[in-house]
Amino acid sequence: MKKIFVITALSLAVISLTNCKKVLEKSDVGNFTAEQVFNDSTTVKLNVDYLYSQNQPNWFGSTGGSIHSAGTYNLTEESQGSNVFVLGTATIESVTDLGVANANNNSYGKIRTINTFLRDLNAGNLDIAMKRRFAAQAYFWRAFRYFELAKLYGGVPLILVPLNAVGDEAKQLALTPRAKTSEVFAQIKKDLDSCVKYLPAKWPKQADYGRITSGAAAAFMGRVLLTYASPSLIQVTM
Repeated sequence: MKKIFVITALSLAVISLTNCKKVLEKSDVGNFTAEQVFNDSTTVKLNVDYLYSQNQPNWFGSTGGSIHSAGTYNLTEESQGSNVFVLGTATIESVTDLGVANANNNSYGKIRTINTFLRDLNAGNLDIAMKRRFAAQAYFWRAFRYFELAKLYGGVPLILVPLNAVGDEAKQLALTPRAKTSEVFAQIKKDLDSCVKYLPAKWPKQADYGRITSGAAAAFMGRVLLTYASPSLIQVTM
């Protein structure tokens, strides 16, 4: 009888531990995993739509950041506006574009979101043609973001993958030095080349009206290359 009692007690203990393990290993039902999102074209589309909403210029072409805080309409001598950018008296205290925190409302926060999208998209199992079309839209917005930075600062740190937020490696990567202006523009062109190659000349569905096309990417590349060839940058390309 005692032997049966001991065996029964041990069996209950094993069952109890097994049940505890299952309880502790429950998945987070309140959030999607990258695998769930990027293996489904519907949820990938929702993510790429977020990139559009995060990066599209506002009224008067404002894209956020320090320089647009003065008002885009006040950035030319033809306007009566007077500010540090027109007067040439901007200092390091005037600059907020680079950001010092992992936030989604500064330039590198937005670039991080794009890089994370590209990483997770490539790890998914969507059809390769569909992947390329989604990725090309993300490449456009990354090129757009770096172009906005390069117009102001020339060379900036080129971050093309999402960096870890904590740890010793993260501390080192946070000190990534500025790339040359020529390297930044070369990366912008590379991203836009992918857009021209993989985006359609016209989206077939009316619901996709307003998405970046190959023609829009080519036109934007023209603006990029003309800016790169301008006297304001030609002396800082090395």
